[in-house]
Amino acid sequence: MEHRTQYCQHQGSCIHSAVIGSSQAFIKAFLAKLGINVLLLLLNIRKILRSQQILKEILLTLVNKTNFKLGLFMGLQTLLLKSIQCLLRQIRNKEDPYNSIISGFIAGAVSFSTQEENVQYIVRVYLFGRAVDCIYQSMVQKEYFRHRKIIPVVIFAIMSSLISYCYFFEPELLPLDTYKMYNNFSQQSMNDSIWHMCNIQAHRSKIYGEGLQ
Repeated sequence: MEHRTQYCQHQGSCIHSAVIGSSQAFIKAFLAKLGINVLLLLLNIRKILRSQQILKEILLTLVNKTNFKLGLFMGLQTLLLKSIQCLLRQIRNKEDPYNSIISGFIAGAVSFSTQEENVQYIVRVYLFGRAVDCIYQSMVQKEYFRHRKIIPVVIFAIMSSLISYCYFFEPELLPLDTYKMYNNFSQQSMNDSIWHMCNIQAHRSKIYGEGLQ
């Protein structure tokens, strides 16, 4: 591991590559979450400005432990992924898909299991979309079907309709931050909010009445 194997394409030793890669992953994930926090800050700027502790609210919104934990997740996953893949190349003395599959499985399982639920949610949202896209692109390349511009539109429309249903009828199924985001963008009036809550209660009563709960 102090030197790269004949199958490695990275510069320097395997250890050097793993450390540099994990450091870059940490920084990128940290900055990405920080950017999301800036957006949330702008969306809630009026509420924060009315607070008696403006500076504290701003700091808590911009810099919190989730930023660091998300960075640590990506850094740990990258470190394990690169290290295990190089180790498998050295042990098995060959490069094939199994090296990537095994290293990805171990790295994902270890790094994901060490995170709190809120970080796991962020990771699930990001990686699920990536995984679906990889499966779709793979099926197109293997000519199971041809790419059509309408297909991603239909997939997104289905996902959007599911979230819309949850927001209007079963909001308890949505993560709290997603529900808050929809509330911020919807700009509902007081009457709209009351009508929204009434629809939710009516839907729940209907479910309870039919014995589906």
